[in-house]
Amino acid sequence: MGKAILKVYTKEWCPYCTKAKALLRSKQLDFEEVDVTSSAEAEQEMIKRSQRRTVPQIFIGERSVGGYDDLSQLNATGELDRLLNIKSSIDLNKVYDVVIVGAGPAGMSAAIYATRKNLSTLIIASDIGGQLGTTYEVSNYPGLQMITGPDLVQQFEEHMDKYGIDKLVGEKVTGLRFEDHCKILDTASKRQICARSVIIATGAFKRKLNIPGEKELSGKGVVYCSTCDGPLFKGMDIAIIGGGNSGLEAAIEMNGVARNVFLISRTEWNGDPILQDKVRSAKGVESLTIYDPVKIHGSQQVEGLEVKDLQTSQVRMLDVQGVFIEIGLYPNTDFVLDLLDTNGRGEIKVGRHGQTGISGVFAAGDVTDIHDKQIVIAAGAGANAALGAFEYLVTQH
Repeated sequence: MGKAILKVYTKEWCPYCTKAKALLRSKQLDFEEVDVTSSAEAEQEMIKRSQRRTVPQIFIGERSVGGYDDLSQLNATGELDRLLNIKSSIDLNKVYDVVIVGAGPAGMSAAIYATRKNLSTLIIASDIGGQLGTTYEVSNYPGLQMITGPDLVQQFEEHMDKYGIDKLVGEKVTGLRFEDHCKILDTASKRQICARSVIIATGAFKRKLNIPGEKELSGKGVVYCSTCDGPLFKGMDIAIIGGGNSGLEAAIEMNGVARNVFLISRTEWNGDPILQDKVRSAKGVESLTIYDPVKIHGSQQVEGLEVKDLQTSQVRMLDVQGVFIEIGLYPNTDFVLDLLDTNGRGEIKVGRHGQTGISGVFAAGDVTDIHDKQIVIAAGAGANAALGAFEYLVTQH
């Protein structure tokens, strides 16, 4: 690593901190961790150095990398390897039986099943865990009455690691093409990986509002994970955008942490009834339904949110220091949209064993058109796709 020194500011409950540390450890990098959970002095040091009020914050020497997404992007392009003089341990000349793109519940389950079928297996993923890694609590996974998302990810990963599965973590696949009997996956770091079969398990990513001020103030009061960054807004006024499960869960989580919570949704709530009941009984939450967020105000930090009443067209300014965006997900299908059959939401259409319509290419989990997006369903779909890939491979000559 030379003279470069990695320093990571974290909080105990932050799933993106866990993701950042997992990425660095996967590359066998040493780093200094500064836990700011209970140290106001360390927290202020982090904010002063990074000019951001989100965790994690990562530094290479005196260079500010930013948060987890910034680290992941730096790694995906190969720039992190170049900065730290890292050589990949993956044999890029190897033809794998199956390459799995994504390492959420579907991807990790697929990897376990593929390896148990004695298939040479490689996982390519931007992170380990996907959405599960940012889930606050899981109470509907069979056999585990209550567990946090990051803890469940750890159990998945430990199970997967028992089989010595090759992994490229922090890598982004940008294209899929075919040459002879080989499926070639192109990556953002200019790698080319060859496989006899492919399982796409890239999940989904958080939608953005795309309104003025959102991009400019991202990480400076605009956040996308209440579990990660909510405690940094203790005693402040915040707005949460979203009327589905994620928005309602964020409102429940932040009630009592923030001083005042405004819950804003363009339509009536459409989350689970039990969550709706909890929000209605939360005294610190003010609901603004049929309101449209128009603009986020602020220069260096969020200073307010402008919203419009869609019934009266009146505009209201909310004096908030944080805007939490919880408006759902888009499937991560950009690299195969022109190749595979998708529905109107961009989800990959799949058959009974995860078939995509292209021989040897399978898909599983939230990236597909399965009706219900649940952890247990994604895990089962990953196993199903791996068995489908095995059946495909044994029939090839």
